Amino acid sequence: MGYLSAVNKCIGIFGISLLLLITSNKLQAQYSDDYTIADSTYKQYHSPHKATFYSAIVPGMGQAYNKKYWKIPIIYAGFGGLIYYVNYNNYVYNKYKDAYNIRLRIDAGDSTLEDPFPDFQTDNILGQKEEWRRYRDLCIIGIGLLYIIQIIDADVDAHLFDYDISEDLSMRVEPILIDSRTVIYNSNSNNATIGLRCSIKF
Repeated sequence: MGYLSAVNKCIGIFGISLLLLITSNKLQAQYSDDYTIADSTYKQYHSPHKATFYSAIVPGMGQAYNKKYWKIPIIYAGFGGLIYYVNYNNYVYNKYKDAYNIRLRIDAGDSTLEDPFPDFQTDNILGQKEEWRRYRDLCIIGIGLLYIIQIIDADVDAHLFDYDISEDLSMRVEPILIDSRTVIYNSNSNNATIGLRCSIKF
């Protein structure tokens, strides 16, 4: 057949949107400027509940609330591509459905109708009809999954919004004097033991 494999394009659009949204959360920890100072009196003001609610009402609104505006075009590009292929697959599905109904009427003896696919067997037309219906349904499922994923993405971003990300990652090695009474030692020796302590600050 000369038709493009629409299901591969639906999966591709959905996969790219999912990959970009997931990768962005990892990049946030490296490039975010939303640093806050950890303090016992500090109260979180950025609400994950609001971000989740906004994204559930209008896709992309939660990302706007999280100030991740660049994600909004990705979300709507994913929705736009999937909706386009829903319409395209539905168009081809209806084309084969009408051809199948015409073929049934022709087989029943109606000679006034013109067969749009005279080179196809009836089973082939039926198979194409079901195949394009499946493509359409997969794209609809993809729209639902993308809607759920963008809600989850907004919620995760909101939780990380006020997270204290410190660039102070250091390792310190220093000698330490260990009291022999606190460790297992030789009964013939009561001297303190010299050891090495390694501490990592993050």
